[in-house]
Amino acid sequence: MEKKKLIIDTDVGTDFDDAFALLLACQSDEIELLGVTTVWSNAYERARIAKKVLKIAGKLDIPVCAGISKPIDGSGTVWYGYEGGGIMDEGDDVDPSLEPEKKHAVDFIIDTVMANPGEVTVITLGSLSNLAIAIVKEPRIVENIKEVISMGGVVVPVVDKMGITRSPIEEYNFNCDKIATKIVFDAGLNFTMIPIDVTLKVPVPPSDVEILKNSDRPIAKAAWRMLEVWPEQEKMLYISGGVPTEHTDLWMHDPLCVAVLVDRSFVDLYDLHIDIEYGPTFIPRDLIIRDDILRTVPKKLPPNCHVALGVRSKDFTDFIVKRFCK
Repeated sequence: MEKKKLIIDTDVGTDFDDAFALLLACQSDEIELLGVTTVWSNAYERARIAKKVLKIAGKLDIPVCAGISKPIDGSGTVWYGYEGGGIMDEGDDVDPSLEPEKKHAVDFIIDTVMANPGEVTVITLGSLSNLAIAIVKEPRIVENIKEVISMGGVVVPVVDKMGITRSPIEEYNFNCDKIATKIVFDAGLNFTMIPIDVTLKVPVPPSDVEILKNSDRPIAKAAWRMLEVWPEQEKMLYISGGVPTEHTDLWMHDPLCVAVLVDRSFVDLYDLHIDIEYGPTFIPRDLIIRDDILRTVPKKLPPNCHVALGVRSKDFTDFIVKRFCK
């Protein structure tokens, strides 16, 4: 079986699900993980966290390259202070084995794609800054990337069980670097979008949490350790954004992208035209209307991307647990 060549571009460290995506890629024989690039708010530290995840998976030979830490417009970013919780240990901050490559993430993406024309899938799990700048620096990668699978956007706004609106107001990845998102969407890539309104349907079920907790397999044990600290981390994450709420659930947003690379039948994909635009957006909790929220809006125009609109949640979560426990 020919393996699927993959680069994962990630803001690993803030949420557990990026690390789950890396572990799933490492545990999937169908995938050849060519490298990991990191993005957003202290990309260097995120690269060290990514190296630690790969070390847990026994894959320290996979290159990790730090990338862009700020959005293209130069606006600020957020570093919450708990990044790497449940992953990093005492002494990891000085462990030389966790030092990322000297090559910049943008150059790694360009060089790897151009050396493997038509063969490399890029999965983006954070802002699109690295990919956008790679396109600007070397436009030929657009015709040489096999596919981009991106976790981000909102197609059908929903309200989760704790009453949090999951709409363009709350969408994170594409809004982190709006200019980069526009560059990527306008580039003409073979683009697959896995939006948050679909990934909110795939929390880790309590029964699977128990399986991971009680497993003696190293990947499962590592996964449980990440889940154990997440509720308090997520509470901090929401409060820092002005959303006073308790822990909502163990959402597996990012691993779904990796699962889709392995088997597209996990999701229901539709060919749609998605426009990137800004429109007046009411923020209920602040009682204001903002006009700077990036929205991913379906239009009745020729399709420009593949969009997941449904997911086989149990099949996916069973798949994750089986891979982590093997």
